[in-house]
Parts: sequence; structure tokens; C-alpha cells
Amino acid sequence: MDLITDMMRSLAFLSRISVASSWFDRFSGKLADSVRGFPLAGVVLSLPAVIIILICNAFDLPESISAILAVTALIVATGALHEDGLADVADGFFGGATAERRLEIMKDSSNGSYGTLALILTILLRIALLATIIDEVSLFQVVLIVIGTEAASRGLLVKFWQILPSARNGGVADTAGIPDASAANFALISAAIIGVITFGIAGGLLAITLAAALTTLVFFGFSRLCRDKIGGQTGDTLGAIQQLTAITLQLGLVIAL
Repeated sequence: MDLITDMMRSLAFLSRISVASSWFDRFSGKLADSVRGFPLAGVVLSLPAVIIILICNAFDLPESISAILAVTALIVATGALHEDGLADVADGFFGGATAERRLEIMKDSSNGSYGTLALILTILLRIALLATIIDEVSLFQVVLIVIGTEAASRGLLVKFWQILPSARNGGVADTAGIPDASAANFALISAAIIGVITFGIAGGLLAITLAAALTTLVFFGFSRLCRDKIGGQTGDTLGAIQQLTAITLQLGLVIAL
């Protein structure tokens, strides 16, 4: 029940899903205390996309249409939370000359050219990857891949959050606290188990190896970039790492297929 409670609290933060206030009884107010539930929250957030894929398959719609609608469902489920973070990171990291200026740009709600391009390119890539997967594997395997991607990427988000210091005092990630190592490792291990099972069924050992290798490179590369650009992590970088790892997980699978 503690894990389910963590999942429900995580969903309240990560999505537009309405969560009953009873799940927050005796809640500390720090999201970092509930991060064990992030991978399970990812499973729940994948379900609208899974339903869309099943409906599109029933009507024999083209893979591209199914992929576009499924990615749209993922975006709607979170209220574009992670996509917004990715766009803000692109604007800040490449539009500011100093760490202070980059953080200032990232806090601005409007999108610049870097953020807009980042959104266009990553969403196109997500659609292309999912359409390829739908075309290459069985419907059951597609469902597993979507679930595995959303769960694993959010477990990686938690570990990213834990290993980097807060770059902005009073920001969303800062006020939410820093996850302790045991909770972050629990989320990471849970995500890895889900990812290995789902990607293993879809593409075997090669898919697991390539997806893990590419995602590890991006994870540590982006961690280093965040340290260099702003000195740590913010809520925006947490959204960005979820998007980047979701892409690399599926890219590794597509290469293996």
C-alpha cells in the first residue's frame, strides 16, 4: 500500500489526473518522499496511448496515424509537463551566456527558437520511432514497449534528480526536495526490471543492450551538460531527461529490430 500511495502522489504531480485528497494523509509535502512510485506512475500514464494504439489497430489505421495519436495521448496525459521542460532547457542552455542568464531564460514561460525546434524535432522523432515499432513487431509487443518506455524513463528521471544538486533555490525541484539514495535506487531498479522484461520480449538481448547503452550515454552526457551549464538540476531538466531517455530507449530497440 505504501508503494501504491507513492504512485498516486506521483501521478498528482506528473499528470493531469485528479487524485483524491485522501492519498495525501500524513504527506510531508515533499514530492521527493514519493519517488518510489514514479515508474508505476509511468505505467499508468502509458495506458491512454496503449488504448489509442489498440483502437487504431482495430480499425486498421496506418502506423503513422496510430503513432501520432499515441504520442498525442502521452502529451495530453501529462499536460505536456516534460515537453515544456525540454523546451525551456533548450532555450536556456543555448540562449544564455552565463548560468544565471540560462536559469532566467528557463523560468520564462514563453518559448524561443531553440525550444520550439527542440519540441518539433523530438516529437517528430518520437512519432517516427513508434511508427517503426508498430510496423516491425506484434501488437502485444508494441503495448509492452510503450509501457516499458514510460516506466523506465521516469525511473531514470528520479536517479537524475538524486545525483545532481539543485541549481535554483526555490524552484519546483528544489522545494520538492532531493530523493534519498535508497528511494532513487528503488525507482531505478524497478524501472530497469520493467524495461528489461518489456524490451526483452520485443527485441531480445540485443534490444536491451543497445537501449541501455544509448540511454546510459545520454543520461551521463546530459548530467554533465547540466553541471556545466547551470550547476545542477531544475524541474525543467527533469522533464528533459525523461524525454531524452524515452527517445534513446526506443531508438536502441529500433536499431536492434
